[in-house]
Amino acid sequence: MDSSDTSGRPEGDRTLQIFGYIPNLPLCIVSLVVYLLFMLYLTYRIFKSKSRRFLYILPFTALMEVIGYILRALCHNFTSVGRYAIMQLLLLLAPNALALVNYKTVGEMIRLSNVDEKRFFLKYKFVTWFFFASDIFSFLMQGSGGGLQASGGESNANTGKAVTLVGLFIQLVFLACFAVITVYVHRNPRYVFHVEGVQNPKTKLVLCMYTTLVLLYIRSIYRVVEYADGYAGPVAKAEWAFYIFDTLAIAICFIFYILLFIGDYIPKRGAELIPTSSPTISMNRIQNKENWQQGV
Repeated sequence: MDSSDTSGRPEGDRTLQIFGYIPNLPLCIVSLVVYLLFMLYLTYRIFKSKSRRFLYILPFTALMEVIGYILRALCHNFTSVGRYAIMQLLLLLAPNALALVNYKTVGEMIRLSNVDEKRFFLKYKFVTWFFFASDIFSFLMQGSGGGLQASGGESNANTGKAVTLVGLFIQLVFLACFAVITVYVHRNPRYVFHVEGVQNPKTKLVLCMYTTLVLLYIRSIYRVVEYADGYAGPVAKAEWAFYIFDTLAIAICFIFYILLFIGDYIPKRGAELIPTSSPTISMNRIQNKENWQQGV
């Protein structure tokens, strides 16, 4: 997968110097096509099913991946510091948006269950907006760190590396905290809701959350090791590691987002919901709804 052959390539030495290898063009193209298909399919499915608008984050993330792999493919023939920096930022930052989808989804599970929760960290608004803000903060730190590294100079590069690492560590910490809340919501029988025509929506959503969280965590650990090791380190120079722990991990996330499509397990835009925090309350709410529809 790695290549150091620069014969007949005037820019080969520069590419090898920046990457530590010559990017594998066929793998770039395959990755590009796969993420393009993810983008097109998810855009169509979200629009066609009238799913919640926050799910458009998924095809947007896939689009950023597509642009990143286009730049990576272009780097096969010619690499500039600017092109490399933009590529790195896109491929580093884009998958962070997937965590936003998970935060919003679990927040919706809490809201739809209509549980009178006293603990602030289990309230819908806290779960949604606190973790959303933490991800944006981590996103900005990683982005600014990447920008400093691309600006040139050893001092800026070292500072940028440190800032990026802090951003990655913040992301790991908050992903772990969010995983604890997800497990609690899953195991607590009070958190239950119904979606018309769907059996066990909570179970399907939780399976999607667990799988994607594990993959996002693995990918984040890889990125921490990569940046801690430095661009000249063995991890950064191992192209196979990038394609396994980043490209493949995120692609599998998308596969689960498609197979366990979140839009199928939460109410559509404008749809009615019957929350059920207990069987008795559920039956009362159903009866009230029927009475209202009959004009009683």
